[in-house]
Amino acid sequence: MNIKFEKYRYYLGTAQIRLLNLCYSASSTEPDDCIGCCISDLEHNLPALINPSEYHDCLTGAGISSDALYAIGLSPKLSLPSNIELPCLHGKFRLETAKRDGSQGQNDWWLVDLYSSDLPTTTLIQIRQFYSRHASLCDGEKFLHIRFYEREKNYAVASKWKRLLGAKAKSLNQVLRNEWLRDCLEKLEPFRSLWMGLQLGSFPLILSWRCRQVREIEYYLGQMYEIWYTITGGDAHLCDEYTIEKLGGLAPLWSSRDRSIIETLFATRQIFPRAHDPAVRAQILQRVLAVGGLILTFHTFFKHVKILGPIMIPLRELFLAGELCPPRDEFSPVSRRLPSVRDILLQHYYGRPGKNNQECLLQYSEHDERFFECSDPGLYSYWQLCLYLFRHAQGHWNPRKDTRNQAQSSEHPGWVIRLGQFARRLGFESDMISSLCNQDADLSQIRMHMLQERPSVFFSAPADKFDVEAYSRQKGQVIFEPRPPAPTPLMTTDSATTTRVPRNHPELFLPTIWSALTQEPRYALTEYGELLLMSMSFFEKFGSSPVSGTHGGFQPARQLLRSSSVYSVPVYPSHLARSRGANITFWHLPQSRDMCPLAKYSCDATKEDVKKVVNSIRAQGAAPLFALVDRDGRLKLCDASQIMHRRKQSKQSNDVYYIYSGENCKIWIMKGLDSYRV
Repeated sequence: MNIKFEKYRYYLGTAQIRLLNLCYSASSTEPDDCIGCCISDLEHNLPALINPSEYHDCLTGAGISSDALYAIGLSPKLSLPSNIELPCLHGKFRLETAKRDGSQGQNDWWLVDLYSSDLPTTTLIQIRQFYSRHASLCDGEKFLHIRFYEREKNYAVASKWKRLLGAKAKSLNQVLRNEWLRDCLEKLEPFRSLWMGLQLGSFPLILSWRCRQVREIEYYLGQMYEIWYTITGGDAHLCDEYTIEKLGGLAPLWSSRDRSIIETLFATRQIFPRAHDPAVRAQILQRVLAVGGLILTFHTFFKHVKILGPIMIPLRELFLAGELCPPRDEFSPVSRRLPSVRDILLQHYYGRPGKNNQECLLQYSEHDERFFECSDPGLYSYWQLCLYLFRHAQGHWNPRKDTRNQAQSSEHPGWVIRLGQFARRLGFESDMISSLCNQDADLSQIRMHMLQERPSVFFSAPADKFDVEAYSRQKGQVIFEPRPPAPTPLMTTDSATTTRVPRNHPELFLPTIWSALTQEPRYALTEYGELLLMSMSFFEKFGSSPVSGTHGGFQPARQLLRSSSVYSVPVYPSHLARSRGANITFWHLPQSRDMCPLAKYSCDATKEDVKKVVNSIRAQGAAPLFALVDRDGRLKLCDASQIMHRRKQSKQSNDVYYIYSGENCKIWIMKGLDSYRV
């Protein structure tokens, strides 16, 4: 059991308690350092114990819901009878001074962190030690308080919290300047317990990789929100830090070991202790066990995001500096927004001349390439470039070392040249790609090895003899033959050994991935399975949809046509036209108000059919938002579970509109729809 997070199982929230209801409970022999215990200390409240029955009676009498005590900045006043004193676990000098000197009135309200009095002795000691050390709050708590007070326009208190960040205040400003990242984090703010894993100081490095704008990082954070919103049914206060720590990184649908761990934690009431109703706990258990991939948290995010750097940085080798950093208009006062690596690649995707626009090159192995039809060839081609780097660049990519070596030599590593040649075959074009395609990968790698064997600082050789030796070594490579394709690696295994998650694997090809996802789950994930689920959390599941074809193969999911700058309208069958009578039509709101909503789904007006359509919509993108036209003609958001109820208040009861949170939803929500009659 993780002692560090054990105290959160018994945390009942923060409330304002009158001074007359507080007393100090520890024996006089126990030290109680007064440093940092002043009344104006933002970070450190008083910890106190309260009987669970008294706690619930007070909440009921005051008409306060328990979730209010877990919210940032909204600590309610909890009135207790004058004969009840809550034993405080720390702050002896604060209490004694206030009561002795009368500097604080007995009816003054103090911020108190409440803990259940039925906690074990070991946890009691842990809580006392935590507060006695005056440990600083985590980055996530500081971030949440800053954002809360900024929204309340209480900038004085917000600036005090910012000062607590120290040098990380620059990282905070960088995060807030990126609107897409700020929006992602705002969606996660209700899940306060998730934020214990936030690492503000890591964001400058992550943002330098340019994984932005409805792309890898936003998709991961969107998945995190979707997972925890679904698990809790929107009741974010049901989560606690201990539960987040225990569930993070588990894969219940793939590993029977993980399922057993989760079921045991539920049976012993170690997780979700704030959910008391057995029926609610049973529902939460089923939702947790139904999570399709890894259970994502901020802790897993900062652990998993490390795989992106060795992919995004080498992809820059395919472009010149001017293409990576477009010049800023000298007359424009607006700060420059650098495009993401993915945006740059998709802007340079031209397809294959003379080929079907829906046809994409698909790599089955290093020596086997075929064509297949898909909805977005550019996106599938981009994924394959990333998978190439998963296989080749992860193990030996060192930006500083490679930059220094290339400065001494005009040669490119063999894998960079092959990357450029592969990019050309996929349909990408740039001046750098053309330059790489004119080079010999094997010969370039041999030249680099020769210079490493005899560094030019200490040795020299005539150019003609150097070339002769390089060509002779290249001829010696004819003895090597391509290996036959390996079987699809196992996603899971019956072995109980602990696996270390690698950052590369030789069998990361799209067809191999789609085939692996059709395997039956077993006891535990393999290294390949861990890496695959981790990468799918960033790369939109690689377009996978577990639907077997006629030959038992795995088919990619049909997706909306999307690119970095243009939203292409897909053509849908005529049977999805506007429905009449007792049918409900689900309309997908486009990225521009110059385009009309698209009739995507149609179903009968029953809860079962609506639920099926909602699940289908959720499977196609991250965190869809649903809306109906209110009586005033504006689109009003509603929860998916309330669609049937909200239809009664809608001006168009048979029309439900949806848009994914990663799309440009602000141009539609709360806006009139009168000019878009469909």
